[in-house]
Order: sequence, then C-alpha cells, then structure tokens
Amino acid sequence: MARRGSGLRTALKVIKAIDRANKQAARESQRRQKARDRAHAQAVREHERDVREAQRELQRQARLKKSAEKQSFKDALASAAEEYQERCEERAALRKQFIQEVLK
Repeated sequence: MARRGSGLRTALKVIKAIDRANKQAARESQRRQKARDRAHAQAVREHERDVREAQRELQRQARLKKSAEKQSFKDALASAAEEYQERCEERAALRKQFIQEVLK
C-alpha cells in the first residue's frame, strides 16, 4: 500500500515552487528595469551628443558667416581702393591734357 501523508510535503513543495517563481519574477523585473535604465541613459547621452553637435554646427555657421562678412569687407575695400586709384589716374591724365592745351 502506498504511504499517505498529511499533505504537508505537497504543501511545502507548492510553497517552495511559488517562492522560486516569485524570486525568478523579481529577478526578471529587476533585469527589465536595468534594461530600461540603460536605454534611458543611452537616449540621454544621444540627446546630449545631438545638442553638442547642433551647438558646434551653429558655431561653425557663425564663424563662416563672420569670415564671409570679413572677406566681403576686404573685397569692398579693395574695390574702393581700385576705383580711387583709377580716379587719381584719370585726374592726372586730365591735368596733363590741360597743361598741354595751355602750353600750346
């Protein structure tokens, strides 16, 4: 005949199984939380990197704009100097022509 117990062993086995399942669920929950934390930290790092890149791009655009303005000013200054030199040469030629006319 089979030995019949009071069911205490079965109850203990069920309790241990439930306890193991709870521990496993807690570990899984902790793993998922850590994974969420890692993903969030990575998203924050990527966002910060994007912000830094955007700032660098803005600074680069500002430098390029400033450089272009400076070059434009230099070009305008050179053009004005050229025009002034041409006017001086024209005036010198007119003076020579006038002197030649007077001397004739």
